[in-house]
Amino acid sequence: MTMQTAGVDISNDYTALHQDNVSRLDSNASCDLPGKLSQTRQQRIAEIAAQPHWDLVVIGGGITGAGVLKLASQMGLKVLLLEQKDFAWGSSSRSSKMVHGGLRYMAQGQLALTRESVVERQRLVAQGQPLVTKHSFVMSHYQRAFPSPWLFNKLLACYDLIAGVNQHKFWPKASYLALAPHIDENKLLGGTQFFDALTDDARLVLRLIQESLHLGAQVLNYAQVTAIASKANAKQVSLTIDGQAVTVNASVVVNATGAWSNQVKASCTDLDTKAKKTAHMRPLRGSHLVLPSWRLPVASVIAIRHGDDNRPVQVYPWQNVTIVGTTDVEHLSPLSEEASISQAEFDYLLKAVAQQFPDANINASDVISTFSGVRPVTTSAKNAPPSKEKRQHQINNHDGVISVTGGKLTTFRLIAEQVLQQAAQYIAVADFHHKLQAVNQYAIFSPANCQSERLLPAQVEQHILACYGSLSQHFIKLSDAQQLLPIRYSKHVWAELIWAVQYEQVQHLDDLLLRRTRLGNVLPKGGIDLLPKIQALCAPYMPWSDTDWQQEIARYMQLWRKYYRVPECGDSK
Repeated sequence: MTMQTAGVDISNDYTALHQDNVSRLDSNASCDLPGKLSQTRQQRIAEIAAQPHWDLVVIGGGITGAGVLKLASQMGLKVLLLEQKDFAWGSSSRSSKMVHGGLRYMAQGQLALTRESVVERQRLVAQGQPLVTKHSFVMSHYQRAFPSPWLFNKLLACYDLIAGVNQHKFWPKASYLALAPHIDENKLLGGTQFFDALTDDARLVLRLIQESLHLGAQVLNYAQVTAIASKANAKQVSLTIDGQAVTVNASVVVNATGAWSNQVKASCTDLDTKAKKTAHMRPLRGSHLVLPSWRLPVASVIAIRHGDDNRPVQVYPWQNVTIVGTTDVEHLSPLSEEASISQAEFDYLLKAVAQQFPDANINASDVISTFSGVRPVTTSAKNAPPSKEKRQHQINNHDGVISVTGGKLTTFRLIAEQVLQQAAQYIAVADFHHKLQAVNQYAIFSPANCQSERLLPAQVEQHILACYGSLSQHFIKLSDAQQLLPIRYSKHVWAELIWAVQYEQVQHLDDLLLRRTRLGNVLPKGGIDLLPKIQALCAPYMPWSDTDWQQEIARYMQLWRKYYRVPECGDSK
């Protein structure tokens, strides 16, 4: 088999592997999955078109929309989620991956936001492991530099008071260097350790969607809403799916599209101008570098106060690589395109690394890839510095069209609860508020275990549990031993690729490599050299012809080079 990928010839023979997968189709087909997970796209579209009425239609397949979907599903509502691109395509696959209380928001006086975030962080860490994991953070302290150990530890005392647990400590220089090796020792006093949490943001969205399907919800990606109008006591939502016009009716429509919310508001034909402009969206871009862990190994999240502007920048371990981020700049490019890093942001982040790790000699050639996301920040002030903008969410309700703007990854469950409180007056369900209150006593995720006759390495078992939760045993059962081996140095195993194309609505190659897995983020050149093996593994489960595969490869590599590579000198956005 010979594949030509964007000017690069990749030759390899995976015929035997391909045939092995074909022979496995019949046995796998007999293992029925729960809920609606195994429906084809055509079956989903047919069900959506045939359903006369939905209690709730959620527009937007990011963390906010997925949170509303899950909570509504737990209540037993008839709920549909529509996403115009792919699930987690926007901000929810390009965040800093941190589930945190917002220590800097507390320092800025945003106490209510900090309290909400800390409470939700504690809930997620308690209920979401190993998808959400408690993690060590450290801040270095230097002579005559902000913040002083005394001030920072006073701030952390308040932070921990909200959480109800004391989990910060100042370490003198000798002990601190063991905790954060290779940092700049010049004028170092020591450092403070505290705890927040990390997650895989895209996988968090997919877990919520997966469990909502199991509860009876319906979801569809690449389904663009074109209009929303009132009809009697319901909302009529017009959308386009694969070139086909479809109309659905719902009691309530939730606009959970984040930075794209104004575009959805513009499609609401019955909203007056005042209602459409209740919140001004200010797109702010945050960009990140991905480095090999062996070039910059870190065990804790290391917080840096950037020498140029005193902004916080973090260097942290994630998916067996090291991430550096984030920036906070105006995003002026069209929101219809993916966000990408500018040369100025790239240089800014490298400068932060050089500041804290001067002996590491990290340069542009070390960077594996980059990624950028657009934050859904609402603003009322003019010309406020991006980092000073508040991160609180806003919920606006206009006759059953509920729009959510702003907010944080950490507070998705709280936002969902508040949205459903607003929706209660339009949905004819007995004891609505009682059911909502009862659901909030449940765990965010369904119980999960990975018990199997197979003896899996601990890191593989934890990764499977994080990604698939209650379906982990099913995932293992459908995978052979070779498919459960890690892919290079990443956390991913080969079986994830097969599972994703079968059960997770993969429509394009970038869905598979940038959101269902993170191979395109953590492997050099987007994992181009693995594409022949990926085709051999996945082709039996996909409706793509050889020509389709070639087009998808060309599309993926063009996208990766434009939005995820190291910027070319002079790039500015």
